[in-house]
Amino acid sequence: MYIAMFGHYTATVTFVVIVCLGFWSHRYLPAFMQFHGTKMGLVALLAGSVAVTYLCSFATKSLTRLFYTPPAQQNGLSRVPKVRHVVLDESIVGGKRVFLVGDVHGCYDEMMELLHKADAMREDTVVIFVGDMVNKGPKSWEVLDFLRRSKVYAVKGNHEDHVLREYDNSRNPEYKLPQKYTWVGKLTNEEAEYLRELPYTISLPTFNIIVVHAGLVPGRSLEEQSDYEMMTVRNVVKTEEGKFEARKRATEGQPWAAEWTGPQHVVFGHDAIRRLQVYDHATGLDTGCLYGGNLTGLFLLGEGERKFVSVKSRQSYTSGVKVNQF
Repeated sequence: MYIAMFGHYTATVTFVVIVCLGFWSHRYLPAFMQFHGTKMGLVALLAGSVAVTYLCSFATKSLTRLFYTPPAQQNGLSRVPKVRHVVLDESIVGGKRVFLVGDVHGCYDEMMELLHKADAMREDTVVIFVGDMVNKGPKSWEVLDFLRRSKVYAVKGNHEDHVLREYDNSRNPEYKLPQKYTWVGKLTNEEAEYLRELPYTISLPTFNIIVVHAGLVPGRSLEEQSDYEMMTVRNVVKTEEGKFEARKRATEGQPWAAEWTGPQHVVFGHDAIRRLQVYDHATGLDTGCLYGGNLTGLFLLGEGERKFVSVKSRQSYTSGVKVNQF
């Protein structure tokens, strides 16, 4: 409907402008040329043609902005989940082990090996993934299929967000998926909706733990945290007012986790550059499985007891991590 309206109004405006130019040329151009000369008349005609071209172009752009809506927006699509922050209370985790898994990135074989080594698929174990379960690695769809079929939890990482962006873009038949996202073209709507509804954080009050993909900015409440920064932050810088600001790159400021003082202990991923990170109030689990490192999990066993479990990556699936590539 919008495209039809866009075409109708653009054609109408163009027609009106051309009619006006034609009327001017017929009514006034001969007299203008007789008074000012042929050369000046031709210059005036050329200037009028340029003006028509500009006005038509302006009308097209203006009406495009006014009436045309990209397909993803037409469908009302959003990458923000209905529930941004999830709480797993005592009724879910009480008396159970909790196993937190670092960034899988489509490394399905290593994921299954880790879960088997940790014996984490038992009924008495709650498994939570810290985001970036898919993308870059060799078996992203297999990982996604496992997540959907299993009774596990996960938070949304920046790569789940990227997948959704490409999936929504691909609903436009004219859009061509980039090579690294060709697998996204095979996703069903149900699979995309699973990723869409992943929360940004999962809180575990029983363990005083909060799980997030990239991190939290110190000094802000959970509701004040930016969705984007929870998926991308690595460092923070302190302003003159004493507040912290998030930074995506690890080259400016300090690791956000080094500045985090609680009250909850944060378990996160995302930062393969620094590999395993252990701070007083935060633990980073991305140990670079995608890059030939390890896939690491963390058991919460109660009363503050924690245990790391790790498996070696079978190979490097992409080029090495460089600080300046983010």
